Amino acid sequence: MIRELEKARHFKEKLKRNELCLAAQIGLADASIAEIFGRAGYDWLIIDTEHGAHSSLTVKAMLQAAVATNAVALARPLRLDADEIRRFLDLGSPGVFCPFVNTGTEARLLVDACRYPPYGIRGWGPRRAGGYEFDNEEYTKLANDSMICIPIIESVTAVENIDEIVAVDGIDGAVIGPMDLSFWLGCFRQFTDPSYLAAVEKVRAACQRHGKALGTGCYSAEHAVSCAQAGYSLLLVAGDESFLSGGAKRQVAELRSVAKK
Repeated sequence: MIRELEKARHFKEKLKRNELCLAAQIGLADASIAEIFGRAGYDWLIIDTEHGAHSSLTVKAMLQAAVATNAVALARPLRLDADEIRRFLDLGSPGVFCPFVNTGTEARLLVDACRYPPYGIRGWGPRRAGGYEFDNEEYTKLANDSMICIPIIESVTAVENIDEIVAVDGIDGAVIGPMDLSFWLGCFRQFTDPSYLAAVEKVRAACQRHGKALGTGCYSAEHAVSCAQAGYSLLLVAGDESFLSGGAKRQVAELRSVAKK
């Protein structure tokens, strides 16, 4: 588990250097997916407990599978909940990718939930994170400085408060959630709408002012390329469900069209 903290610190350094970090999100519950995405070369993996069918056991299995790869695996909790976050950290997630962080106060809570006292409120009991007591001492010494804290910006309130969110010490960056944000702006999936573009620009400018990594969920391959060229660091570009459904639909359509000829 100490290697997982080393991977996390390396990831944090990459963000400070504004290096591109590609993410794949896992909604299905088979840990093989974490191995596949990790072996494919994604920099970080998101274990989506907010929308996916994950339990503590499947989260643990995903984290165990990612150990054999160079990818950093992070839990995405259901909500900003210090108790839920503590459980994921104790299972070995080196931080969290947290939905609906809307204020600076909530961003501070996110960071505090990931750190032991006196720098936070995390209760001690690392279990798997501490190597089942083999690495407790070293883990406890290294954990605070290794935790990755990334809020998802997906509401009008979060955009309004973006400066105070990314100003919090311990926040590594901010990732725009385009679907929910466009919903809140009244322009669902209309990503060229002026209100959406203005919100994105406000987040980008705040991240630049405060020296924090900027990211987004990517809604198309073209969007991912344009964001990479624009200097975004944190790009959520893949998902197991979308890969599987997209590949299946393409194959069926191609073979049906051939059969009709």
